[in-house]
Amino acid sequence: MRILTCLTQDHDILLVMLAALMCLAGSYVSAKLFRRTLKDKSDSRFYWCFLAAVTAGAAIWATHFIAMLGYQPNVPVTFAGNLTIVSALIAIAGTAIGLVVAMHRNRFIAAGCGGGTIGLAIAAMHYVGMFAYRVDGVVSWSPGYVIASIAIAILASAMVIDQIRTGTGRHVIARAVGFLTVAIVGLHFTGMAAFAVAPVEGLSSGADSAAFTALAISIALAALLILGAGISTHLLENRAQIDSQARLQHIALHDELTEIVNRRGFSKALGAECTRLQRYGRPFALLMVDLDRFKSINDTFGHPVGDEVLRRVAGRLRSAVRSGDLLARLGGDEFAVIAYGLDTLQDAERLARRIVEVIERPFIVTGHIAEIGASVGVVLAPTEASRPEKLIRKADVALYTAKKEGKGQYCIYRAELGEALERRRLIEADLRRACMRDEFNVVYQPVIDAVSGNVTGAEALLRWSCEGRGEVSPSEFIPIAEELGLVTRMGAGVLKQACRDAVGWPSDISISVNISPIQLLDPKLPQTVLQALEESGLSSDRLELEITETALIGNDEIAMKVLSGIRDLGVRISLDDFGTGYSSLSYLHRFPISRLKIDRSFVRQLPTDQGSASIIRAISQLGKSLNLKITAEGIETQDQLAFVSSHGCDNLQGFLISHPIRSDLFLDLVLSETRKEAV
Repeated sequence: MRILTCLTQDHDILLVMLAALMCLAGSYVSAKLFRRTLKDKSDSRFYWCFLAAVTAGAAIWATHFIAMLGYQPNVPVTFAGNLTIVSALIAIAGTAIGLVVAMHRNRFIAAGCGGGTIGLAIAAMHYVGMFAYRVDGVVSWSPGYVIASIAIAILASAMVIDQIRTGTGRHVIARAVGFLTVAIVGLHFTGMAAFAVAPVEGLSSGADSAAFTALAISIALAALLILGAGISTHLLENRAQIDSQARLQHIALHDELTEIVNRRGFSKALGAECTRLQRYGRPFALLMVDLDRFKSINDTFGHPVGDEVLRRVAGRLRSAVRSGDLLARLGGDEFAVIAYGLDTLQDAERLARRIVEVIERPFIVTGHIAEIGASVGVVLAPTEASRPEKLIRKADVALYTAKKEGKGQYCIYRAELGEALERRRLIEADLRRACMRDEFNVVYQPVIDAVSGNVTGAEALLRWSCEGRGEVSPSEFIPIAEELGLVTRMGAGVLKQACRDAVGWPSDISISVNISPIQLLDPKLPQTVLQALEESGLSSDRLELEITETALIGNDEIAMKVLSGIRDLGVRISLDDFGTGYSSLSYLHRFPISRLKIDRSFVRQLPTDQGSASIIRAISQLGKSLNLKITAEGIETQDQLAFVSSHGCDNLQGFLISHPIRSDLFLDLVLSETRKEAV
């Protein structure tokens, strides 16, 4: 009750309101700076401690002094300047010490000792200030109110520190401001309730209220300047920190070379968009872009040109995608696009086609012309998937399909693509296992003489019967083996097995073995052939190796060296699939080739297709003029057999003659013909 009467009857209410406003403003700024000090774990926390102590001390002292100026004891009043200054220093120093203690890891030491020190500093500042308050009258004190005022300051200050250190939620600062206000105002007015003045008769009463009001306003303005400096420093530092964090985040989420989003930024954006898709149902498309022939740019012109090409690719992609779409570089020559709101197959195809078109245009960089292309895989969400990892996997499946179809293409994901890729993945695993266990078989397709019809040789063909899968076509598993790097080992196995089987056949029967383009680039191939011949005991003139025209393209020097080594062993070389795609007469002149094999695609259309007939006649005449043997493969009808026999082909093979058969059956076939001739 005494506190309320002291507040309402013994004070100038306007100055009390000014002190209250100063207290609220000071408490808010102090709470902000306290929090900044206690949350900082670097050495700069001591700088913030100093700033917080000066700001809080000034606010506490100004609140106290303005409220004291509002006190009306009805007796003359003066102030002791030295004690007034000391009281301000006590507020600043005590707050600083309290904040340092409040940095302790232990919650109770921080709040109890640190907050308690700040509370004691507020109390010490108040009572030293009261000693500086000189009145011409008889002063008396009420010890109970004094003790209560100190207890309020200590407890409320401890709550301030505890709230700032451990408080959660949006209103932490508001609660801290409330407790600090209670500490300052509660101590002051409880302490003033303990203070009583009895006037002395004969002395003039009252103080110069106008002067006190002017002084209070001046103190308030000075304190506000200090508070403004403190909060401004805090805000500027926060702004700089926010800007720095924004720059760091930009660096972390963007590619340094192209200045577009990087893989991390792409992953975050895709995850966020999938979340929005699940919440709001907004569809989108994911496009994976892979540059074709980019490695040759780095190899030919150097990495600086390659980097510039990547920057320009990013620029072209920006112009190709729609405004608002996200463009990212995932690394190397891989890019990705998140096309927001795109939900139709036609729109997806249009965007993918535009990307392919803009990238395939030549780049002119420092006088160099760089020509690349782009393959694009597209998946629609949520049509095909709605989770990031599934979308990426399916887009990669579509991209793989696009590159497999010849590059410079785009492909929209379909369920059957995933099924095909899953089958491929399983075949890869089975193929590795089969290669380790040597589970392949070699069969032989007979080759006959076009004139006599006698068997003159056989072509060795690889077959694979996979457990649980059955027969797997060579056209399916051999390309996979080439990509996995297994074809060299498999080819060597076929070569050795064919030589071992052929050595048991009649000496006039030859054996031909296919050599893959990868094998042809292996400098050890002549040594492998020699080892197969020596281990089996087969005469080298009975072995013929079949190569394709595509194996020679771009690898002339290596191929020439390997083929020359094979020829020196006495092994013959034939050119398989002649007439398809890249036929060049220079091959026949430069390389040690002794036979041409006419591709089955021409034989299949005989004798009705005049173009195929003309090609076969031309190849036959070419072979005779160059003293090369000619074999026609893929013969399935009597008409085809009659045509190629009558147009200069030396040897024939195909299903009409015989399907590929086991070695023992082939030997039976040869021996049965021998017996017929003997009869």
